[in-house]
Amino acid sequence: MRETLHIRLREPGSEAPVAYALTSSDNPVSVLVREAPLTEVLELAPQRRLVLYVPGEDVRLLSANLPVRQAAKALLAAPYALEDQFAEDVETLHFAVAPQPLANNEWPVAVVAEEQLRAWLQPLLARGLAPDALVPETLALPWRDDARWTVLAEPGKLSVRTGPYAGFGCLAEDFELFLDLAEGGQKHALRILVGREVETDFTRLERDVELLPGLEHPLEAFARHYRPAQSINLLQGAYAQQRGFSKQWQAWKLSAGLLALAFLLGAAGNGLSALALKHQANRQQAANEARFRELFPNEQRVVNLQAQAEQQFALAQGNAKGAGLLPLLDALAAGLKAAPSLQLDGLQFREGALFLSLSGSDLAALDQLRAYYTPASGAHLDVQSANSGEEGLKIRIKLSPA
Repeated sequence: MRETLHIRLREPGSEAPVAYALTSSDNPVSVLVREAPLTEVLELAPQRRLVLYVPGEDVRLLSANLPVRQAAKALLAAPYALEDQFAEDVETLHFAVAPQPLANNEWPVAVVAEEQLRAWLQPLLARGLAPDALVPETLALPWRDDARWTVLAEPGKLSVRTGPYAGFGCLAEDFELFLDLAEGGQKHALRILVGREVETDFTRLERDVELLPGLEHPLEAFARHYRPAQSINLLQGAYAQQRGFSKQWQAWKLSAGLLALAFLLGAAGNGLSALALKHQANRQQAANEARFRELFPNEQRVVNLQAQAEQQFALAQGNAKGAGLLPLLDALAAGLKAAPSLQLDGLQFREGALFLSLSGSDLAALDQLRAYYTPASGAHLDVQSANSGEEGLKIRIKLSPA
């Protein structure tokens, strides 16, 4: 089983260290949490399952009664069923649904601002990484069918899971107010995971309280109790396309990658109402722009997507001497065949060259790669770094036209 890298994301742009942990099973008994800058933590991501936890207060947990049985259809219908509950335009929001409905076709739905979601993902996409799951912290708390709500108490903040797919997050000083609103007049028993440095007296809540002190770090609770079948992965719809990058690479036909992007610039689909088609087209446009920026990181300002994409496709085809993205991708594919023990973890095309992250078992694989890239190969290999440690060989290379 692959190891899982758990990361608790902070606000986008924060320079503060993030909490992370590595686990080797789905139900770890103990979890060792460390902290480091996000850039350093992401170096551990290749070849590992990547699960990100985001603040529960940034994700609204709702439900919609939808007469459908498939999650894909529920995802398509949810924005229109819930449209009246938002002051914002639903086109600015991202929707995700639970793996299956509750009773009577009641589908749990998670909603987050599209801009917020992109900000969370940007540092990963910039490094060619695609997470397996992006989960609200509230839905990573333990849940039992014993009528007790689960509370995670940490300094200045509380997260509460009030149901299988329900909960909220709030500041410590607002906890009693939020709790009263969620209870609707009927007090609930609470199970409170108490983090270190929390000195709150929870007995004054006048509720049946079960205290579980001694939690070293909130991420310990998330990593131990996250269950995909009992949570909502926010990476759905257009964002589901970004998962599994490393696993799918070997099966990806190189030139088809750009053709797929070109196809995405077409119509969104048939059979939708005029309103649904408008929403779908806008969401597809946002997904197209995110995919375009991922492929071409130097082109972050998108004014006319079609014109800019056509320009990049022309550059990708290269000039008469063979420069461009597609010839380099062909050269890369041939090089990886010559060194089959190397695994491609990420790539970017900028400044006319491919910048690659590779991993392997030993330096012999790097020697095989070097031996392949002679002038006759059509590409020049520049090894920018090569480190061998407990996690194997990590290589960063630049591949440019010969």
